[in-house]
Amino acid sequence: MTTCPLQVIDTISSVIRKISSGRAVLASFTAFATLAALINGRPFGTAHLEAITGGAGILDMAFTYTPEQAYAMLAALGEAGRAFYLTSIVPLDLVFPAAYTVFYAVTISWLLSRWLQAESPWMRSNVVPLVAGAADYCENAGVIAMLLAYPAELYGVATFTAVMSPVKFTFIALSMLLVLGALAGWAANILRRR
Repeated sequence: MTTCPLQVIDTISSVIRKISSGRAVLASFTAFATLAALINGRPFGTAHLEAITGGAGILDMAFTYTPEQAYAMLAALGEAGRAFYLTSIVPLDLVFPAAYTVFYAVTISWLLSRWLQAESPWMRSNVVPLVAGAADYCENAGVIAMLLAYPAELYGVATFTAVMSPVKFTFIALSMLLVLGALAGWAANILRRR
């Protein structure tokens, strides 16, 4: 017997809804904010990397790039920058996608459940952040491969990461819009009741 994609989405959405609560939103936001601060700050994150490299950025923060641009960015980091990227930023970035994925998924679920019926098809939108997280992990795998192989140039891998990056950012933006939309819907529902 074959399982259709909609059944898989419904199952995943249902699991997310079961773990969604005000406490889950708060706990996941705390993890998300803490990791975001670490990845962007000092001494483990991009602020320290930019100090080492004189301002060179990382692939994870670029929306689009070609394989040639990816390798130009890696070259601009220099040996010390690439080592720092691999040993300090990448380990944090192995946890960060899970943190923001859980935060967005439970927040969307919790907010929608405040004003929509459980049977509403909109409740399935809580799976959107999972696409962002999956794309981020795919991108991370490519970045790790490129860093480990450097100076060898893996153009197939660079092309793959270049595709995953805009997918990641697009679905993060969609997740944010869903949070804002769910919050607005909840607020409108409260006002209607009054």
